[in-house]
Amino acid sequence: MADVAVVGGGISGIACARVLAGAGLTVDVLDRGQRLGGRLAVQTLRDTGTAYDGRVVDVGASYITVSDPEFAAVVTDWVDRGKARPWTDTFHVADGTGLLGTKLGPMRYAAPRGLRSLVEDLAVGLPSDLVSIAHPVDVESVDVTDGGASIAGSTYRAVALCGPDPQMRALLSGATTARDALAAAPTWEPVLALTAVYDERTWPDLDGVFVNDDPVLSFVADDGRRRGDDAPVLVAHSTPVLAAGHLTEPITAAPIMLGALERIVAKSEPAWFTVKRWTYARPAQAREETCYFDGVVGLAGDAWDGKPRTEAAWLSGTALGRRIADELRG
Repeated sequence: MADVAVVGGGISGIACARVLAGAGLTVDVLDRGQRLGGRLAVQTLRDTGTAYDGRVVDVGASYITVSDPEFAAVVTDWVDRGKARPWTDTFHVADGTGLLGTKLGPMRYAAPRGLRSLVEDLAVGLPSDLVSIAHPVDVESVDVTDGGASIAGSTYRAVALCGPDPQMRALLSGATTARDALAAAPTWEPVLALTAVYDERTWPDLDGVFVNDDPVLSFVADDGRRRGDDAPVLVAHSTPVLAAGHLTEPITAAPIMLGALERIVAKSEPAWFTVKRWTYARPAQAREETCYFDGVVGLAGDAWDGKPRTEAAWLSGTALGRRIADELRG
C-alpha cells in the first residue's frame, strides 16, 4: 500500500508527488481526467473541415508567468529543452467596442504542445518504483480514519487533495478539520472557452486581449501566436456571469460569444467553433497560506499562495509535498 494518495493530476498534484517521491515515499496519483494536466487543458482539433485538424489548442489556462526563483528554474529548464517558449509581455486592451491599445506586463510563457504537456513532462520524471499514476479514476470519497485516510478500500498514511475546493470538499466524508477549511473556500468562477478556427487571419497583429467592461468576453488569445505557428485560431474566455447562465448547455453561448469576438477582434465569422465549459475555472481570490495539512489531509492548488495562477499551484503542491514528507518521515 502506498504511503500517500494524491488526488488530482494537475500541476499542483504532480508537483506534490515529485517532492514525496524525492523523499522516498510511495505515492498513488489518482486523476479523473483522460490525461494529466487538470485545468492546463488542451484540445486537439478534430473534424473541423479546415487544414488544422490534429493541431492542439490551449482551452484552459492561457499562459504561465514567473516570479518565484524556484519555479523560474523549472520554466527555464522547459525553455532550454523546447518544452516551453517565451510568448509575449504585451497584451492589447479592449472594451466592448474594440481594441483600445496595448499594456506591458510580465513575460507570458506558452508551450508548443500545449500547457498540459508541461504537466506530463513533470510526470515523466517520477520514479515508477515509487509512484503509480491512475487515470481516469473517479474518487468518490475520502474517509479520514485514525492515523490515515481510506479511498476505495485502500488506506494511506496521508492524502493530498489537489483540485478545486468545491470538488475536494465533496470528497471528504464526515466532520474533519480539512473539510472545515474548505468550507471557507474563496468563490470559484465559471468560464466558457470558445475556440474559433478561421480560414485566414483577419484581425490586427496581437497576442492576447484583456477585455474590460464587456458582459460577454473577458480575454482573447491568438492561439496561432501563442503556439508559434500563426494558425488562424482564437480562444475567447467568457465572463463568469455569462458562463453561469450557460453551464448546462455551453454551446448555447456560442452565438453570443462569437458576436462579441467579431465586434471586438475578429471582424469575420469562423469556419468552425466549439465551446468548453469550466464550472470551477478559477478562484476569485487565493488564501495567503501556501497550503494546508492537518497531519492526514493536505490541500493544495491555485487557491493558495496569495494569487490564483499556475505558478501558485506549483508552489502550493511543492510546499504540501514537503510538509507531508516532513510529517511522515518524523
